[in-house]
Amino acid sequence: MELSQLRALVTLQELASLARVGEQLHLSPSAVFCQIRQLEEETGHKMYERVGKSLHLTGAGEMLAQHAQKILAAHDAAMLAIKAQARSRKEILRIGCGPHNSVRVIPYLVRAFLKAHPNSEVRVETSEDEALVRDVRLGVLDTALMGVPVGDKELCEEPLWSCEYVFALPPAALFPKRRPTLADLRDVPFIRFHRTASVDSHMKKIWSELGIEPNVVIENDQADSIKELVKLGLGIALLPLPAVDKEVKSGALRMRRPSRRLFYNYGMIYRQAGSPPRVVAHVREVAHQWKDWWPHASSVAPPIP
Repeated sequence: MELSQLRALVTLQELASLARVGEQLHLSPSAVFCQIRQLEEETGHKMYERVGKSLHLTGAGEMLAQHAQKILAAHDAAMLAIKAQARSRKEILRIGCGPHNSVRVIPYLVRAFLKAHPNSEVRVETSEDEALVRDVRLGVLDTALMGVPVGDKELCEEPLWSCEYVFALPPAALFPKRRPTLADLRDVPFIRFHRTASVDSHMKKIWSELGIEPNVVIENDQADSIKELVKLGLGIALLPLPAVDKEVKSGALRMRRPSRRLFYNYGMIYRQAGSPPRVVAHVREVAHQWKDWWPHASSVAPPIP
């Protein structure tokens, strides 16, 4: 079914004349007749019947006209919205990230982006990494910030920086040893940061190299929540250094590096496309200038090749 055919049917319902429908839609009566006839052939039902000098829709025609009105209204509303956006020339950036980085990274990126592109609008979505990957792939989001690689062939990945994993420890009052050894950490309750397959694999690699099986007592997918649990002395955790650097500097938490420092890349993903939206190029350019706009830049390093 074509929109023009549905519009002809709805107009016929209102005007009851092929000639008057043609005048309204700037078509000949024969063109209107052909459009209605095509609907009849596709549905297998007569759309109208003559009553005196007027044309009235049949039961099937009335039913289709009711649905057609909704379809046409939705189409017209969409066209108005697109035209309004075109008139405003406003770019809309739809960007996603995890809950922690919606606080730690996104506000500063958005500020830098809007400074560079003031006639823009930003919409932020926080979700699990798997959902963010799906939404970028489907075009629901323009881009997302997360640990890379994600291993999706339909997406482009651009590392921005590399983060180091460190042990987050309670303050000295709850964990008195100034610099606990790895042996001291062997039996300490452990709070496992569980978010993505990549995060889990990094942690498993660390524990394997240390030769320690962690005594997991709590599992949590929110870094900010984990920090509060550690502050209360409920255990230790492995977290990205940018997530704890502020608390370490203030003394609210302490940190201990693994015997071999381990980094992972953090970056942005976006759809592979022959002609990606202009807003994606704009946010990529700003994102790569993170040393200029991110207050926590000193706690990370350039991406690992």
